[in-house]
Amino acid sequence: MSRKKIVCTLGKFDIPIIQLQPDFNVDLLDSNVMVFGASMSGKTTFLKTLVNILHKRMNEKEERIFILDFGGALSDYRDMPLVSAYFDNSNEEYVKRVFKIMDNILKENIKLLGGRNYREVSEDQPIHTTFIIDNLNAFTEESRYLAYQEKLQKLCRDGLSKGISIVVTAGETKGLGSYMGSFRQKIAFEMPADKYLDIFNDKAGSVGNNPGHGFANVTIKPEKITGTFKMNLPYEVQCFKAQTSADPDGKNVTFGQGLAKKYDFDSETGEYRRHVRRYLTFPKELTREEYEKLAQKPENEVEKVCPVSVGLDYVDFCPVTIDLARTSTVAIYGKKEFGKTNLLKLLLDGLVEQADELRMVLFDDGRNQLKPLYEKYSSQCDCVLINSFEKRDLPLKDGNEVKDRKLSPIQQFYLYLNENYIELDKRFLAGIYGVSDALKKEYENIPDCRAEDTPFTVFVIQSKLVYLNTPEGKRFINSILPQLTAVAEERGFLFIFSDVQKISDGEQNSFFNNNVSYAFLLDNIAEFAGERGQKTVFGNMDVKTLKEDYAKCELGDGYSYDIEADKLMKLKFIKYGKDD
Repeated sequence: MSRKKIVCTLGKFDIPIIQLQPDFNVDLLDSNVMVFGASMSGKTTFLKTLVNILHKRMNEKEERIFILDFGGALSDYRDMPLVSAYFDNSNEEYVKRVFKIMDNILKENIKLLGGRNYREVSEDQPIHTTFIIDNLNAFTEESRYLAYQEKLQKLCRDGLSKGISIVVTAGETKGLGSYMGSFRQKIAFEMPADKYLDIFNDKAGSVGNNPGHGFANVTIKPEKITGTFKMNLPYEVQCFKAQTSADPDGKNVTFGQGLAKKYDFDSETGEYRRHVRRYLTFPKELTREEYEKLAQKPENEVEKVCPVSVGLDYVDFCPVTIDLARTSTVAIYGKKEFGKTNLLKLLLDGLVEQADELRMVLFDDGRNQLKPLYEKYSSQCDCVLINSFEKRDLPLKDGNEVKDRKLSPIQQFYLYLNENYIELDKRFLAGIYGVSDALKKEYENIPDCRAEDTPFTVFVIQSKLVYLNTPEGKRFINSILPQLTAVAEERGFLFIFSDVQKISDGEQNSFFNNNVSYAFLLDNIAEFAGERGQKTVFGNMDVKTLKEDYAKCELGDGYSYDIEADKLMKLKFIKYGKDD
């Protein structure tokens, strides 16, 4: 059986001992590659050369390239047809994500290869993966990347035999001792002389300020060489420049022209029709326009009655969509100024656009945070705002007496529920009406609920009062909310708790958590779950696992948690704009 190779010619050797200047070849199925050098010595140019050669040598069914760029000099290569993903270090989630992808590729390849070495498989061979890290020192010196360093060491040890080749650059050897044994091919451009000894275990001369000129060991023995040949010694090497290696041999076309023809470049869209699967990255803000451009179609899309998409998930860039017609209670948790109001607007806009008839009940506790929403939506649907103390004339059932009462926002909210949606306990209402509950005939004179066919109603609760350990707060969460959520889908109710606060009472907290069907978190989930413990719907999650699975949130990031489906996803929320 023939052994497959991925041989890239990257420059020329100067080997005086045999009086030859053979090609500097690297077989990516035989060696991981580590490139050292001072700033401006040619490390990044080497990577560009390698990427160019892979595009000439391979195609989209044979090769894919992942780039983790800590130097910022490879961004022009992000749209190359074989580049499956380009990530920089602007967002820690991308660093975590690329290692998650690599781990999945390794597991899948192990399964497909069934214990065989990658290069010895001729049929049904998985696509080869080249994983490039530019500036490995920046990666190893960051304490926040400590967990990923172990994953990289595993890839370096196990990946080569399973079709994953690692190529890295570094400015110096400090802190890289645990990695160097996994890189047979070492290259060193301009560096202090003592560093060559660390790299090759042998001395080397000075190359001076000559970019691309340095030393390398030999991993592919030159032709016509017999007998003993010390391949691990540092031999002088001159690497090609990227633009030089890009000129196709014997063809009067530029590299760009050859690339466009090979990968079927579409000049109208500016994209290659033939390319590997791409892993996308987010802009700083996910505007509605960017959302439409980046959104991918999910493989198994479930039909929804009232779907509202609020952003894109971090892995597949598929829309994160909630069915508000089949969701009784939505809880929004998060830091101040982290996007809770932005999310609320996205949800309400989605409802207004789709509901034939809609009533919006906005319950604030006097901070007037929901007043702008009332002003926005009152012209588009039936809108009720409860946000301040008000005097009310409350007629009793017999019509002979009217009670003049000044009611708090929460009292008005309960009264509104009793008048339109649910029959509340008369003894409880007696305090609101100001009648004596000592005489049954008096408090029973309070009017009954006159609920008829009401439109689909969304209750937006942004009041700290319902979370307090008081009779009024506990009554809503412990008694009223469970009754309403039990018939929410049937009668068309939706509760959105737009800024969930800490609930100190254990029983009240348990009732609230049990009635939440969908939650959003705009905060770092591991820290949030760890600080609040069992006090929220996220409380039973393992903090250690959350830290391993998810990086810290950037502004605009958050989590979607479908509690009934037990599905947690990290996402980038759509940035609500003036035109939305």
